[in-house]
Amino acid sequence: MSKISFIMPAWKGAYLREAVGSILAQTSTDWELVVVDDCSPEPLREIVESFGDLRIRYERNERNLGGKNLVQQWNHCITFATGDYIVLAADDDIYRPGFCKACLELAAKYPQADLIHSSVEQIDGNGLHLEDDNILPEFTSKYEYLNWWVTGRLFTCVGNFAFKRSAIEALGGFIDFPCGFGSDVATPIALSHNGVANTQEMLFCFRQSDNHLSADTSRFEEKLEAFSQLSEWLRAIDYEEPESPEDKAFYSVMNPGYLQRKVVYEYFNLVLRYVPAGKLCHYLRLCRLATPAEKFMMVLRKIKLWLHL
Repeated sequence: MSKISFIMPAWKGAYLREAVGSILAQTSTDWELVVVDDCSPEPLREIVESFGDLRIRYERNERNLGGKNLVQQWNHCITFATGDYIVLAADDDIYRPGFCKACLELAAKYPQADLIHSSVEQIDGNGLHLEDDNILPEFTSKYEYLNWWVTGRLFTCVGNFAFKRSAIEALGGFIDFPCGFGSDVATPIALSHNGVANTQEMLFCFRQSDNHLSADTSRFEEKLEAFSQLSEWLRAIDYEEPESPEDKAFYSVMNPGYLQRKVVYEYFNLVLRYVPAGKLCHYLRLCRLATPAEKFMMVLRKIKLWLHL
């Protein structure tokens, strides 16, 4: 039987007890948990040690890594893993008790897959249900998995994956985009070459809160550049032509026109719609993959939003 390493880069203490507790409650025992304190000013060691559970290993960085380069922190943290699969767990998300068991069963059933995926339930700061993700077929080809993401039918985060350790090490770790934006998209796609095994239940809860990086409005410039780099990375994927009619249909979304619409969509919906009027021109200039006509259309959409306020 394989083993899963839950590796938890930790900075915030607000939900840490709940996040750790959800891993301790796993019905399978084939796992380890390493909490990596990123030189936090909060008493994270006290929270971890209060469990009195020898299955938890606590490590503390000598200096803060995630504040300067989040992906560097992720890649540092996974060096502590000893299991066959790595789950990069956040300090505020929750794993349902059957997550580990389901992942290990899929690992045994589909040993060729380097990636195991669970669909996502989104919760708020109080743990209340917000929204459910779609559930993928139990096994998808790389073309089908890519289609699910490109067409916007998958919620994007990193904690709902179990990465085969040998595969992510061979990749050189998580793919590094500014502030980690898009790294949780590109890395699973890069590791989907041998297909993706998917749980048939939502066994991971992503917490939407003001403390989360995705809600940080001070990182708009980094977000725009990350979306540009992710789009360029996607366009450079050199997949061989699929053989089956199904995979050919899935792969049809990887055409320049569709990908261009995707990056413009990300520019507007994840950044431009939230920026104040006085800074709109500045951020438009940073949408470096958008054409003048596309920027003009985004301005019109922004004006419509203002008129509806």
